[in-house]
Amino acid sequence: METANHTTVTEEENKRLKGLGFLNNKGTDCFSARIITGNGRITSDQLRKLADAADKYGDGKVVCTTRLTVEMPGIPYEQIDAFSKALSDAGMETGGTGPKVRPVVSCKGTTCKFGQIDTYAVSEEIHERFYKGWHNITLPHKFKIAVGGCPNNCVKPNLNDIGIMGWRGGYKIFIGGRWGKQHAIAQPLNKHFTEKEEVMQIIEKALLLFKEQGNQGERFSQMIDRIGFDAVEAQLLSDEILERKAEILAQ
Repeated sequence: METANHTTVTEEENKRLKGLGFLNNKGTDCFSARIITGNGRITSDQLRKLADAADKYGDGKVVCTTRLTVEMPGIPYEQIDAFSKALSDAGMETGGTGPKVRPVVSCKGTTCKFGQIDTYAVSEEIHERFYKGWHNITLPHKFKIAVGGCPNNCVKPNLNDIGIMGWRGGYKIFIGGRWGKQHAIAQPLNKHFTEKEEVMQIIEKALLLFKEQGNQGERFSQMIDRIGFDAVEAQLLSDEILERKAEILAQ
């Protein structure tokens, strides 16, 4: 399907669509749909339906992103609703934009001979509890989470706002990583975690801390630099912030 050579969609409408996971293809009235996969895994049936949707609504191409989502370019503005229904019928959804928890990424540590943790189980629980569970909660900036199975560091947990790494039969947790125009290497918390639920609690406390104490437009790494690693770590290893959860989420 050929794309348009002009733009008529308003900036306000482009912004609304971006919030739903549709990114404008520059210079056109066509969009790329960002499709959430849940750590990069989709079924063969969903893959076939994506291919059909790419031919019917897009330009026949499917693009894999570095964050383990799928983007389908070339969808005309007037076809977005029809595409969204087809995607929903396939049990999939668009999204993954804005100042929110972003889709989690993980390596294949569950099946890899080097994997020390079940990365798929951990990342899927994070996806359900924090990507979906915090979907309507606005943060100071985007918040990225990655799960790696071992110190080989294939998925780069230490370049994410929070990174989880399989380590000596348990978990090492890194905070404050980022990559891009500005970058920071995440620092590990000074504790060895042995239970998955401990990891989930650290993530929840980090998100609450970021929402409460982060400045608008500030990444988690910048907040840590401003407050100080030791002060942030002390709050993450304490349960005090959980007592204020309802108050913080109401802000």
